[in-house]
Order: sequence, then structure tokens, then C-alpha cells
Amino acid sequence: MNEILVKNKNEDYRVYIDRNMFKLKKSLEEHKVKKGNRIFLITDDNVYNIHKNLIEKFQNNYNCNIISFKPGENSKNYSTIQNIYSFLLKNNADRNSILIAFGGGIVGDITGFVASTFMRGIKYINIPTTFLSQVDSCIGGKTAYNYNEVKNAIGSFYNPLFVYVSTEFLKTLNEEEFINGIGEVIKYGVIKNNKLLNFLDVNYKQILEKQDDELLYIIKESLYIKSNVIYKDFHDKGIRNILNFGHTVAHGIEVSSNYSISHGKAVALGMLVAIKISEKKANLPQEVYKKIEQLYKKFSLPYKYKVDNYSSFLYAIKHDKKNTNGITFTLLEDIESCKIKVNIGEKDLTAALKESIN
Repeated sequence: MNEILVKNKNEDYRVYIDRNMFKLKKSLEEHKVKKGNRIFLITDDNVYNIHKNLIEKFQNNYNCNIISFKPGENSKNYSTIQNIYSFLLKNNADRNSILIAFGGGIVGDITGFVASTFMRGIKYINIPTTFLSQVDSCIGGKTAYNYNEVKNAIGSFYNPLFVYVSTEFLKTLNEEEFINGIGEVIKYGVIKNNKLLNFLDVNYKQILEKQDDELLYIIKESLYIKSNVIYKDFHDKGIRNILNFGHTVAHGIEVSSNYSISHGKAVALGMLVAIKISEKKANLPQEVYKKIEQLYKKFSLPYKYKVDNYSSFLYAIKHDKKNTNGITFTLLEDIESCKIKVNIGEKDLTAALKESIN
């Protein structure tokens, strides 16, 4: 089993990365989680149905209550959070209770926010089950829900007790859901690790076949990159902005498509737009765009997309949390070299869309 220590100024926590769930019990014991603890497992309906046997087995071994909600971005709202608050109170949750997020990024975000606010903060454990959440959102401390068509408008910074990543869950994902995570992995290669990009290029067949060795490598490398960045800037005021590469346009695409375009695919498209802007604003060599586009083709990631609802697209971008004095982008000067907090005009954005993904 691989381990990553995520360091921060308050309290460090561990990420356990393995092929299966066999060592979860040991991880719980290491963190003094006992069978007598009152545990609340939060998931969505799809994950519950797929892993029902595993969930019920856990429930039989621990003092565990379960709540699930409808899957998808449309459930990432305060109504879902209210239902969880009510469920916790009804079942006598207290400050010593422990939440477990069992699902993808939305489940993790919702559970983390509830944990950070219920009774002014209780412990939670993150067990990510999607590729996207395993390589990215399971660490970093960001918790949030969407509000008024603005993605992650309301949220907090709150870390889990620990994270347990198992590649076993990835075997249950369909091809589209699996590919959804590749966009974020490519992002990590672009901003910090060219060797990771080359690994994806050479080993794409094994990765698409979900071979454990390749999956364990890219999960570990992605989380290692992110953990180093967030240690330097936990609250996303400076260098952590590099993790948002591609996300400004991505959030616009997600909102304007009513979330019919998944986050990972939206990030992939957003990176191409950011790369095209970088050619003009940061003197990025044009070869980078071609290299990334070719990599997308190997993984069947989208590299063309037409924004139909441009007003909704622009509204989401203009209300992005990272904006300062206008639309703010993270750009690329070269592979592994980013330039943060660059203001971009609407004309530059429109031109880049036409020259890239449109």
C-alpha cells in the first residue's frame, strides 16, 4: 500500500492508496475509529446500488447509519445539505460522530461541507470511488456547493481525518466516467510533471485497460503534485492557482451545458482554450497545443466543442471565485511553468475559443 502525507499548517493527514479495501480496517484503527463510534456514511444512489454489498458489510461491522442522494451536479445544492443535517439530528449525531464520504467528487464536497459546519465541525473520512475524485478532489480541503448558477459558490476549507483510495472501484466505472478523470491527470502533467505526460502517452493502452500498476502510478503522482502545491498555499491565494489551469472555461462549459458536459471533459476543453490564450499572452510555443491535442485523441477526450448558450457561459466565467479585477486566468509559459492571475478581456477569450475548441 502506498501512502502520501498531506502536510498543512494545522494538522497533517494521510492518503492510503491500494488495489483493494482490505486495509481499511487497519487504517480506521490507526486513527482510533472504533466499532462503537457513531458513523454516518454519505453516498449517492448510484454508488449505493453498485457497492451495496460492501456498504452493508461495513454497516454490520460498525455502528453506521447510511444516507444517499440523487447523483449528479444538480444535487450539489443547499437542499441536499439540509436533508443531511436533518438526518444527522434525527439519528442523534453529535460532536464525536464521524462522517464517511463514499463516492465521487460531489459526495466528497457535500460531505466535507457538512462535516465542517455541523456542530461547528466534526471528523470525516474520504473514500473516493471515481477516477476524477481519486486523482484530484479527494485532497486539498475544498468543500462547497453550487448556488445561483455559480459552481462552488458557497464553501469552506476543511480537511478529512484520512483518505483511502482503492483502484478496485475504478473497475466498476464505465468508459466515459473513467475518461472523465484523465483530463485532471493531464493537467497535473502540464503544470508540474512532463514525465507524467510522457507516461500517459506511452502507457495509454494499459491505462484504458485499467491495469493496476499504471493506475496506482498516476494516482500517486497526481496527488503528490497537488499535496506539494496546497502545502505552500492552502487557502488558494497564490501559487495554488496553478491547479485551476483550464478551470475558468471549464466552469463556464459545465454551467452553460447544464452539466451535460462532465467536469473532467470540461477541464480538458478549458485547458485547450487556456493554452491558445497562452500562445499570445505568455509566448507559449505552439507545439504544446498539438502535443496535448494528440494526447486527448489517444484517450478519446473531446478537443472540439461549441458553446451554445454564450450568455450563461460568460456569466459563469465572470462570477468565478478566482477573478480579480476582471476575468482571471492561469496561463502556461511552457510545460511545468505557469503564470497565475492574468487578466483576460472578453475579446481575447472569444478569439481563443474560435481558434481552439469551436
